[in-house]
Amino acid sequence: MAPALSWNDFIDAVASPMVVFDRYLDVVASNTLAQAVSAAFRVGSNLGRFTFLNPMVEETAAEWSSEARRVAAALRDSLRRHEADARFRELVGELMAQSEPFAQLWAAPAATPDTRGAVVFKNPLVGEIHLAYEHLHRPGSDGPTIMLWAPVDAASSERLQQLASILDANPPTPH
Repeated sequence: MAPALSWNDFIDAVASPMVVFDRYLDVVASNTLAQAVSAAFRVGSNLGRFTFLNPMVEETAAEWSSEARRVAAALRDSLRRHEADARFRELVGELMAQSEPFAQLWAAPAATPDTRGAVVFKNPLVGEIHLAYEHLHRPGSDGPTIMLWAPVDAASSERLQQLASILDANPPTPH
């Protein structure tokens, strides 16, 4: 039997943006291309905090209100699938106290989380990139969620390739 591999074993082998996040929506792994598409995908970033508390999100998410609904629904779904613990309550409390849009979305009837969809990113290096995504889970696992991205049209595919070429020519320095 083959040894079990972690998400990290696949991250840099994937040519498209790839992000792995935990139940709190903390990014636990991502490849360089995903990080170049959006700062939200940097390891250590929390997608909830980035979406609702970071003013930079307006610069990188072309359709912020749709993204906000998706993130709030993902947090609510995580609460449904996992027991609320102190860290989860702290995160939701922080978002409710500091973000009126989050508080309104959290108080509204529960939305069904999207496990696939499309998002438009405004990238400062190559312009708008239209990407489709799919959430994947390991069967029988309650662990992290993997998010794979793919361009939805030829122009976005070209921009993603341009971004990858820029990264190849100027590799980011490790922190």
